[in-house]
Parts: sequence; C-alpha cells; structure tokens
Amino acid sequence: MEKEIEHQIINLFRQMDQSLKRAISKKVKDTGIYRSQHRLLMFLGKHPDCSQTELAEKMDISPAAVAVSLKKLEKGGYINRQSHAEDNRINHVEVTEKGKGAISVSIQYFKEIENAMLKDFSAQELDNLKHYLERIIQNGENYYESLVRKPEE
Repeated sequence: MEKEIEHQIINLFRQMDQSLKRAISKKVKDTGIYRSQHRLLMFLGKHPDCSQTELAEKMDISPAAVAVSLKKLEKGGYINRQSHAEDNRINHVEVTEKGKGAISVSIQYFKEIENAMLKDFSAQELDNLKHYLERIIQNGENYYESLVRKPEE
C-alpha cells in the first residue's frame, strides 16, 4: 500500500506541473513570447551578465535550445547579443527596454498564477509544503548523483 501512495504522489507532481504549464501558456499567449522564452528572459533579467553558454548550463537546457530561443527574443527586440571582444564564440546577452517591460509583465502574471494555485493554504501549510518539497528535491538530487557515480554495467 505504501508504494501505491508514492506512485500517486509522483503522478500528482506531474499533474501539478502540467497545470502550471497550461496556466502560464494561456496567460502569456497574447504577449508574443512563449512560456519557455519568458523563463529565459526572466533569468536574464536576474543575471544580466550571463553568456549564452552559461545560460544553457544554469538553466539545464541544451545550447541549441538556448540559441533558438535567444534568436526569437532578439528578433522580437527583447534582447541584444554581443560577441565577446576577445572570443567571438562567446555571446553576452543584454535585455532591452522592451525585454524589461516583458519581464515586468511576466512577474505580475506569475504572481497571479502562484496566488491562484496556492489559494486557501494557511501559512503553516505552505511552510510545511515548502519543506516537504525541498526534501523531495534533495532526495531526487541524491538519487541522481548516485546514478552518475554508478559505473556502467
């Protein structure tokens, strides 16, 4: 029976993730920027001196996916990319004023979605949930690390 509840919890995480993604996609639909691009743009707003390579590493996405998203954001006027003076392989990304405006709108949208999804939870319930999720994430990271260290069979 215990294994059944674990399976149900993991499925609930998947459903929660899908619900969040659907809400974000619907909310940002008319902005001209896709959900994943909002995430990238917001990250750039917090890390303004980030190179394209660092961006891929820190966001745990492929350099190719970053390149495609940045190309679309640049075409839309949300960012500028500049080659490094000493190494043309390195691109530094800068958020434009239009991009900063989009970040501001995104922050409002995401706060609205967060409030809607966490509605009717007490402060204590939210605190407990936060700690439980942190433990689950740490367990997942520990498990992942054990897989990385495990020799190929």
